[in-house]
Amino acid sequence: MTWLAIGLAVLNACCFTAGTWLQHSASAGGASLVAALRRPRWLAGLALMTAGAVLQVIALRLAPVTVVEPAGVLGIVISVVWALRLRRAPLRWDTGSALAAILVGTGGFAVLAALNTVPRPVPVAAQIQAGALVFAVMAVCLLVAHPLRGRARCLVLGIGGGAAYGCTSTLVRAATEEFVSHGVSAPLFGTLAGLAATILAGFWFVQRAYADGPPESTVATLTVVDPLVAVTIGIGLLGEAPGLTVPIAALGLAFAAVAILGVVGLSHDIPTRLPPSSPFPHDRSTPCPAVPSGVSSSARTPIRPTSTAPPTSPTAWPPDSPAEATRST
Repeated sequence: MTWLAIGLAVLNACCFTAGTWLQHSASAGGASLVAALRRPRWLAGLALMTAGAVLQVIALRLAPVTVVEPAGVLGIVISVVWALRLRRAPLRWDTGSALAAILVGTGGFAVLAALNTVPRPVPVAAQIQAGALVFAVMAVCLLVAHPLRGRARCLVLGIGGGAAYGCTSTLVRAATEEFVSHGVSAPLFGTLAGLAATILAGFWFVQRAYADGPPESTVATLTVVDPLVAVTIGIGLLGEAPGLTVPIAALGLAFAAVAILGVVGLSHDIPTRLPPSSPFPHDRSTPCPAVPSGVSSSARTPIRPTSTAPPTSPTAWPPDSPAEATRST
């Protein structure tokens, strides 16, 4: 069952990466979320990511999080390798170093947290505190991202989306516990409402991140921030690490810092645009600018005037131009 869980987690990473690239190609260029929803490529990406989420849930039922969580980090590797192939570029030293830092930091943090934490019930008060904490993080990210553009805005919005998704694991566990204990009840509906709001907020942040930066940066940010927030909620609000010592906490923070530095380095190193020959340069469903009626075909594509002046002439005027007529007189 363990090997099956690992295989499902790897398939989830592939589905998530492919879905991210498809949705990014539909959202790039600042397209609104409403416009992206009407594009088949964006919907195909959503279907792949939904299938990946189902595979991840099944994997977590077959194996502990210590096995499944590190496998999800492969999504970053798949995304970067895919981007290099599309751009026909070699793996640069800076990109490889950032990628290694993300893998080591995220994998070490996930394994360390899984070995030193125990499950705890999720009371209603902890749910409210977790929601308030994540809401504050998203609000700060939104304020910081507002004046930014490009890579910086993509990185900040990805952090907001990762914080929202990191809270969903706590709310899912809380909903499961409430259903098992009390069945269909008012607290269960409240938890589900909070879960839906958190997923929608994270979804919006991620879509905006797609529109402002390369997909590899979004994948890396989500993969790193999601477990960091989930473990922070578990340790800080739920008390899931009662025997936590200072050395273990320091080691966990060091792993987290390494992963974050890797994400920042990767976001600065990868290019923002794909070559025109790439299968994902832009969404071909985007309409071209309309040409007003009555405009001739020659007006659509301006033709540069040619010159008969020799290449060494400092000023080459087109024939029959007013400037040439003035010079001839």
